Amino acid sequence: MNKEPVFDEHGHLADAASWNPALAEGLAGADGVRLEAAHWWVIEFVRDYHARYGNPPLMRTLLAAWREHIGDASAGSRDLYRLFSDNPVRQACLYGGLPKPDWCL
Repeated sequence: MNKEPVFDEHGHLADAASWNPALAEGLAGADGVRLEAAHWWVIEFVRDYHARYGNPPLMRTLLAAWREHIGDASAGSRDLYRLFSDNPVRQACLYGGLPKPDWCL
């Protein structure tokens, strides 16, 4: 039996274990975002980083990894904001089933 997902007061999934890609698609779609390969790379990077370190990456860490991933050392945060216009790390956490970053207002 599938249970409805439960969200916290910030709109993030209350139980990260109940996350799945279809839920991510639904959350993004509700925000008018269509998840494509670049979005998924960011979401997976943030999820992997969170699993490894217990916190999501800071923006500068994500940006450094993004530059390496796309092979363009001159890429800027603007590229990530084109994917996630609100806040790249926070939205990747939201769509990736992770809690709101502690450092996020």
